[in-house]
Amino acid sequence: MTSNIEPLAREITAGLGRDSGMPESAIEGWVDLHWPCAAAMLEAGVMDEKGDWIDGQDWRRGLEAYRERLAASAVVPPRRRTARRVG
Repeated sequence: MTSNIEPLAREITAGLGRDSGMPESAIEGWVDLHWPCAAAMLEAGVMDEKGDWIDGQDWRRGLEAYRERLAASAVVPPRRRTARRVG
């Protein structure tokens, strides 16, 4: 799923990884795992476009938005049917 916010969220996530001293070789994989969290925080209005927390906002709103984002993107595999024996 690609959204308009994904590129910004990926950029913020990469910046946070670099700022924390993460090796450059690890950043791409880390971004793949964590950009949805940054996107949820942005959408909830608790993080700004630089990746900083917005004063006076409850980060728990962002956490709830992240949970909702994960639930909406969860793919449930179809149940596998098994042949029934007759007889």
